[in-house]
Amino acid sequence: MKHRERRWMAAGAMAGVMSIAAAVAVAAPAMDIADLLSVPRPDQLVGASDAPVLAWVSNDQGVRNVWTARAPDFAPKRLTAYGEDDGQAIGPLQLSADGRWLAYVRGSGPDASGHNSNPTSDPDGQEQAVWVVASDGSGAPQRIAAGRGMQFAPRSDALLVQGQAPACHALPGVQAPAWCKSDLIRTRGSNGSAVFSPDGKSLGFVSGRGDHSFVGVLDLAARTVRWMGADFNRDSQPAWSPDGRRVAFLRTAAARNGETFDLTGAHPFEIWVAEVATGQAKRVFRSSDSAGGYAQFAEPDALQWSRDDRLVFSSEQSGWLHWYALSPDGGQPVALSRGECEVETSALAEDGNFFFSGNCADLDYRQLFVVDAKGATQTRLTDKHQIATEPVAVAGGQWLAFRHADARRPTAIALVPRSGGEPRRIFPAQLPARFPIDRLAEPKTISLRAGDGVVSHATVFEPPAAFKGKRAALVYVHGGPIRQMLPGWHYGSYYYADYASNQWLASQGFVVLALNFRAGTGYGQAFRRAAKQGPRGASEYQDVLAAHAYLAKRDDVDARRIGIYGGSYGGFLTASALARNSDLFAAGADRHGVHDWRESAKGGDNSGLWGLRPDELELAWQSSPMAHVDTWRSPVLLMHGDDDRAVKFAQSVELVERLRARGAPVETLVLPDEDHFFLRHATWLQVHRSTMAFFRRHLQPGAAD
Repeated sequence: MKHRERRWMAAGAMAGVMSIAAAVAVAAPAMDIADLLSVPRPDQLVGASDAPVLAWVSNDQGVRNVWTARAPDFAPKRLTAYGEDDGQAIGPLQLSADGRWLAYVRGSGPDASGHNSNPTSDPDGQEQAVWVVASDGSGAPQRIAAGRGMQFAPRSDALLVQGQAPACHALPGVQAPAWCKSDLIRTRGSNGSAVFSPDGKSLGFVSGRGDHSFVGVLDLAARTVRWMGADFNRDSQPAWSPDGRRVAFLRTAAARNGETFDLTGAHPFEIWVAEVATGQAKRVFRSSDSAGGYAQFAEPDALQWSRDDRLVFSSEQSGWLHWYALSPDGGQPVALSRGECEVETSALAEDGNFFFSGNCADLDYRQLFVVDAKGATQTRLTDKHQIATEPVAVAGGQWLAFRHADARRPTAIALVPRSGGEPRRIFPAQLPARFPIDRLAEPKTISLRAGDGVVSHATVFEPPAAFKGKRAALVYVHGGPIRQMLPGWHYGSYYYADYASNQWLASQGFVVLALNFRAGTGYGQAFRRAAKQGPRGASEYQDVLAAHAYLAKRDDVDARRIGIYGGSYGGFLTASALARNSDLFAAGADRHGVHDWRESAKGGDNSGLWGLRPDELELAWQSSPMAHVDTWRSPVLLMHGDDDRAVKFAQSVELVERLRARGAPVETLVLPDEDHFFLRHATWLQVHRSTMAFFRRHLQPGAAD
């Protein structure tokens, strides 16, 4: 194997040494991936409903802590003092209505065997637990109980903890109400998605029963459960009316004959409203057959009941993901957001105004908008070529908080007047001196047409002008596939790190094309639900070929030195490119990719969410990289954490064995106890540095490591 690899490298060096000579003669910019990832990254932004208080999580090179800020100056204050890059996630967060308390979850959930994520291989293990701390910083955090989520009870000093079942706990130093018990619900099924009634006397919840689910209401004082319109369906997302007399919920079809959820399906949905006193329910809305599916899984609050007595919900009925308002008595819904664009995150203000982050001014970016309570006007609040996400209406003021970034400035907590204007970035207050803001590329957005006519989208990172001659190039493919890369610092932590990687690779002389292939989000339902994708034909691979063709035609690219890399679904496309077209792709770096769709169809991880039928398994195999491994000749770097719950580690085990048996040039990086999303900062540095070194060896022969 080593002899074969050295022979390939020697041939590549002979072919490319003349074209790269000018580039390697230039001193590489003094930029390292650690510099690009040196800025504290805020996430999980929340606000108090009745007080002008904000809270968020800061990830400072793997050290995660909780911060808060309050009006009028919104000066950031750190509330916790964790000090290690231990991979223990923090979130979700919730502030009490009055802003006095902040609750948060620390740690990741267990796998099927009951082990929590433990990427440092701590011999004592790790846990996932709910903690509470005073938001003014007056006390140390206190552990409440093991759990994955929480909710403050209205009008009392109690906290509902979501674990195996909903449980109630008193806040530190206060008397728990009489109904507060550590085992609130012991009924059959998996009970969760609990939400208090406005007066705090009842609890709505979802009881999952496998192929069906019910919405129930627990009377906390009487200790009785009433089921809301129970039927042969899957009911979810209970939402209380402002007066607490009714509950709305979403209804979709139950699973039949062992069928599994299909990620690409268009599952129609209904909205039902039930009388709490009787459990009697009636349907007030039914979507079109193609309006559901992803719309109802895009965010956890796809159905809300506003304080001005409207049902607010998301739907793809226009072919784009938008939000609508509906009378709880039925009728025609009114569009709150509109246009050939998609709404991604939103906030419903007390006065009925609807704030959202979407791409309605430019599909490749994210802008903030406000829509008045009647849905009559849609006003943009931020620049169309910035990235503004996760709006939070600040109670008691005229401010909107959100996360803000652009091509050069990394993600920050920002404020903007509710009438719009220039964002005020409050955290981090300043960038580290080592962060190379003035040397970052401004990515260019382009469109590509595949051989079958489908138009995809991409952003291109070009090296500094000092690099001359023909250069090596890379196609970057994202995961998901329901994701969209942006021409700026991404709001998702995984793609934030990969944006940094693309900038770093460009700084070292690579032309990098980040491809938004069909099956992704951001460009409408038809693009997301493109025919024959994934295990049903891998049609998106045609977009990968279109990206290669674009790069190969560039005057500054050596077509013999084009590589490809990506993670998860991007790993699937990377492996597909090397297996199908080693004649086009000279090398590839595959992070935790899907390599055999038949194995995915067995379930057990996220790659199985395609609802494959037995008669589709042969097509799934032919759509897999493993089916074409006999024509794989190009070098590959395979990386995988063995505590991956999204794509099984076995997917890479089998591929490595097949490649080694053929004597193919394969390199590996195994990350013991790491998760799919690489929980440690140290892991990201290792992965990105290994990727850079791999591509420099194979695509930039003669360049110094």
